[in-house]
Amino acid sequence: MDNKRSPKSIISTGTTSIVLIFVMLSLLTFSVLSLVSAQADLRLSRKSADRTTDYYEAENAANVTLAGLLTAEGPDALAAFAAASNVTLTEDGRAAYQVPLGEDQVLAVEVTLPTAGEPCRIDRWQAVSRYEWDPDDTLELLGTGPLPAALDTEE
Repeated sequence: MDNKRSPKSIISTGTTSIVLIFVMLSLLTFSVLSLVSAQADLRLSRKSADRTTDYYEAENAANVTLAGLLTAEGPDALAAFAAASNVTLTEDGRAAYQVPLGEDQVLAVEVTLPTAGEPCRIDRWQAVSRYEWDPDDTLELLGTGPLPAALDTEE
């Protein structure tokens, strides 16, 4: 009788289980990261879509106001329309107005109204922030006086 033992395999059942567990944990980690990234992209896309919608609504309202300024017949009708639409008219034939654009912005418009032989000219059509930045300057980072001398540690 041959009493030879069969050679043991180098990779046992326990090693295979550990590799399988590691692969499953890696897949789980990547799937959670993908989900978090997709949710962040969705939030950003919604903010961008809302911002774009707000801008085009403000632009549409600004165009309606501009059309009203251009179709007003005579100085009296122009002054009445300007008063009703919160448009500021200047002596040199310019008009300026603002249209709300979201919470902290306005669409600022300035136009030169048409005169004899001159077309209407848009001088400004810009989204402007109404947010006032208030810096926190309560912390004095660098002293206002001269640099201190070396510290004397012998006391």
